[in-house]
Amino acid sequence: MNDYLKNLNKLETNRIVSEILAQAKELRTPIVQSEALNLIIQLIRIGQVKQVLEIGSAIGYSAIMMALGTEASITTIERDESSYLLAKANIQKAGLESRINLILGDALIYEPGEDYRCDLLFIDAAKASYIAFFEKYLPYLGPKGIVVCDNLLFHGLVNDESLCETKNQRKIAEKIRKFNRYLQERTDFETYFYEIGDGLSVSTRKE
Repeated sequence: MNDYLKNLNKLETNRIVSEILAQAKELRTPIVQSEALNLIIQLIRIGQVKQVLEIGSAIGYSAIMMALGTEASITTIERDESSYLLAKANIQKAGLESRINLILGDALIYEPGEDYRCDLLFIDAAKASYIAFFEKYLPYLGPKGIVVCDNLLFHGLVNDESLCETKNQRKIAEKIRKFNRYLQERTDFETYFYEIGDGLSVSTRKE
């Protein structure tokens, strides 16, 4: 997105958000890019989403921004304890404990409860597990639910393997390519891919 549109689409901010952004920069913690977050917030508003399930909290930035920008309630799962503790502190600073349910645990093991339903599933965690996350949490997605996945370009390495400098990068890029094909080939969902942030997909059930 060019600088002109970025300036038009700036996210609302406050002192707490600025502090979290500075914290992410200092710790080199990857966070959702603003243009991707803007689209997610618009999807929540347009789809009248009440419950968001986020896989991968990091330091709580995206959950906080979704809560500040919408009226939705967010459940967010983080397996790394140090990130969880930072996210917990940031959510408390933002005064959003009643809107954000932060869970420490492995999302591949965690069970939300038989009656739990979400309207939007946001996957932004271990890239090698995206297919497993999608399939595990699909039963909890409402009939008109939306699935959003981030980091599907992996800094350009997915579409240009020659940019990969290590074996690990090549493995991750291939895992993401496999997931992108998986989304394309599902007959029960329609998926659009966007060159926003680091690559974003939006999937909805076919009528």
